[in-house]
Amino acid sequence: MDNFNLDNPLDRWMTFLAEPEKLITMQKFDISVYPNLMKAVEILDRSNFTLEQQIAYDNHLFAVADINQVRIDSYDRGHGDGEERGIKKGLNFSVPIIKELLKGELSHEEIASKFSVSVQTVKNIAQELSLPDEGRRN
Repeated sequence: MDNFNLDNPLDRWMTFLAEPEKLITMQKFDISVYPNLMKAVEILDRSNFTLEQQIAYDNHLFAVADINQVRIDSYDRGHGDGEERGIKKGLNFSVPIIKELLKGELSHEEIASKFSVSVQTVKNIAQELSLPDEGRRN
């Protein structure tokens, strides 16, 4: 232990097992570059908590876990709702344009103007339908 070298993984873990107080009293930034060792020191340090401290710490961990779960659930729900709305809006938006394209009576520019969309949007829908560049007009 006299030749302790923090850069040597074996030395770090041997010190943890043989003289844990040496690591506990070390400044945190010295061991923070070793996440597994840091976690082990925190767990070891936690084992010295009083019953009240242990309960408070566990409650804190449960609160953090709950907050993270709410965030995950909210994101998933919001993402799903947004995707569903986008699909509905896209269908509601595209169907009348598709009908106009299939009629072949109006140019892409006229359809775009009628539905307040870009000409490129109309062209993209026409391309998806495999229609010629100006609908079915001759």
